[in-house]
Amino acid sequence: ACEVINAAFPTFRDGTITALLVTLLGGGFAGALSSVVSQPADSVLTYVSRKGGGLNIIEGCKVMIDEEGPTSLFRGLGSRCVWAGTIIAGQFLLYDIFRTILGVDGKDLSQVFDVVIDSGMIIS
Repeated sequence: ACEVINAAFPTFRDGTITALLVTLLGGGFAGALSSVVSQPADSVLTYVSRKGGGLNIIEGCKVMIDEEGPTSLFRGLGSRCVWAGTIIAGQFLLYDIFRTILGVDGKDLSQVFDVVIDSGMIIS
């Protein structure tokens, strides 16, 4: 999301405040989108644990949809989008702030990753 905003409004990169606002907006979008994607699975898990009775996830999903309709998969989505959007936006903001303070850029991060791979710390 940040790349799209910066591509549409390149001058936003120039100012510290606007760059951080873009980061906040991108983080909020990422958090909300991740909520939309994960909400159905979490709803089913909550339903299955509440019902008990040895339902597995697939059976629980079928029963939940039969009893409460498909919209039950997205119950509570609004508040979850606000919560996750806020959390992720804050994480993006802190990342950008500390990256700027420490003078770290994308090249530095890729060099660290290359060193970790070359040292064998990551098993492929």
